Amino acid sequence: MSRPERGRVDVGVGVVVVGGGVAGATAALAISRHGLPVTLIDEQPQAGGQIYRAPTPYARRHVPPNHEFSGGDRLRALLAASSVRTRFSTRVWGAWGASPGMELDLLGPDGIDRIGARALVVANGATERFLPFPGWTDPRVIGLAGASILMRNGGTLPGRRVVVAGAGPLLFSVAHQVMELGGRVVAVIDSGRRGDWLRLAATLAWDPARLRLAAQWMTRLRLAGIPIHHQARIAAIHPAEDGLSITIAGTIAGTVAGTARQGPAVRHYGADAVACGHGLKPATLLTRTLGARHRFDAAGGYWEPETDPSGRTSRTGLYATGDAAGIRGAAVARLRGLITGHAVALDQGAIAERDFASLTRRPRMLLRRQEHVSRRMLPLLNASASLSRDIADDAIVCRCERVEAAALRAAVAAGARDLNQLKAWTRCGMGPCQGRMCEDGARGLLAASCGLPPEEAGSFTPRMPFFPLPLAALTGTFAYSDIPLPKAAPL
Repeated sequence: MSRPERGRVDVGVGVVVVGGGVAGATAALAISRHGLPVTLIDEQPQAGGQIYRAPTPYARRHVPPNHEFSGGDRLRALLAASSVRTRFSTRVWGAWGASPGMELDLLGPDGIDRIGARALVVANGATERFLPFPGWTDPRVIGLAGASILMRNGGTLPGRRVVVAGAGPLLFSVAHQVMELGGRVVAVIDSGRRGDWLRLAATLAWDPARLRLAAQWMTRLRLAGIPIHHQARIAAIHPAEDGLSITIAGTIAGTVAGTARQGPAVRHYGADAVACGHGLKPATLLTRTLGARHRFDAAGGYWEPETDPSGRTSRTGLYATGDAAGIRGAAVARLRGLITGHAVALDQGAIAERDFASLTRRPRMLLRRQEHVSRRMLPLLNASASLSRDIADDAIVCRCERVEAAALRAAVAAGARDLNQLKAWTRCGMGPCQGRMCEDGARGLLAASCGLPPEEAGSFTPRMPFFPLPLAALTGTFAYSDIPLPKAAPL
């Protein structure tokens, strides 16, 4: 794609931070305190990211007060009192590696423009991961993170009866939120093993706050007698007269009211909605487009930018922090953002090395402790290897282009050996989402079919624009009479 000429370039900006969640906002605040001009860009109307997203007035009245509301309010108050320049409701749709800085193409309330930066901090968080099964495209199936946003920030249940399924701690958080708003959790379907959760509980002794929260969730689920099935997965979802019919397959070893038991290999549940997700992965479109080196984290099952302990990538002036540098959760994201903010100030000459060492000594110590716990959670978030082998042939893998697993397996049988080859042959990943929804399922299927490690399957090449652009934003307002017409060619 050629560089667009429409729009202005804001060249007066020193540092740009993309992402207004806890990591990005913390980094921007730290940079501004060192006297550097900094602009914070986020696609939401207010700062907060996914965890501290600003709730609606309805949610303020109906959702019980929680640390996410109070933490987000504090973050937004600090930003409002700072010198950070904010650009909300603005999306980054392209990036250019102009030397010595970088330029971003933006779409905001005033249309399209471009911003230049001599230092760029990417803190745009994570993307939810989905592994397909027949019926997952039904509109009554929502992601775990999406369900959490709907309930926490909108005060609205995804359904009165909800099956919660997938991988990772968000399973139990979402189940707790459904009950908190008066809904019924029909069952929790966990792809992980019960023993892994017990081992994690021992590790959480290093993080008492998270341990207390996890204990509260599990106690409430057990007292309610909600079935919790481990090493299990949704095999298929079908419409039913009273909602959805959900087929569960796998070991179905689980607990009911805290008592271990073995169930049948296949089980059926009825529900109004399903909240399902298979962990998170860093949002890497920006860092990949700008040429930073990436590595495959086998524990998390995702690609992440290579960074040093301060968030510096392989490209000078480009930083990645928070969950954009690897999934670790909100507590780690805040510490990472703080350290990265000080590192930017050091690299821009605003502070000396000794000041940087002093400012980051305690955050680094706390980060090491939190990282120990967060790393142990990663395998519980990563169910891609085991579930990808079981993707049914008639399951749609690519929602945008309606590509089924059978078509991908046929391409593999014909010789496709990496994701971009699979993309070229089947159109999987060519839709508006740029493969954000289908890449993990396609990678797992390719790796399982060929017996390859997932990293050898690669990742989809990012393309601009990162998301569909409205035609009016590109063309602006014009009258057809104003369009210059070339002279006709001579006869």
